[in-house]
Amino acid sequence: MVKLDISSRQMLDKIEELVLKAKQANSEDKVQGYVMAIKSLCEVMVDEKAANISIQKPITLTQPVMPATPNVEPVKMDEANGESLFDF
Repeated sequence: MVKLDISSRQMLDKIEELVLKAKQANSEDKVQGYVMAIKSLCEVMVDEKAANISIQKPITLTQPVMPATPNVEPVKMDEANGESLFDF
């Protein structure tokens, strides 16, 4: 998909041109055709502006979940003096 960058000024100039043609039209059908074209250009401008507005999503911070450690019996060693790491 190719995106064409058309300035708002160019769009407004085209709308103005269509308004002048609608004022000079000699039938109601032609006026309605120009009005529909103007409406379409206005919708494009509104949609383009809405697409350029960035919506910030709230950032949720979650705390990392630590896996549950199973109940493990401490290793018994004959050379150890006690259950603490600091018992020598």
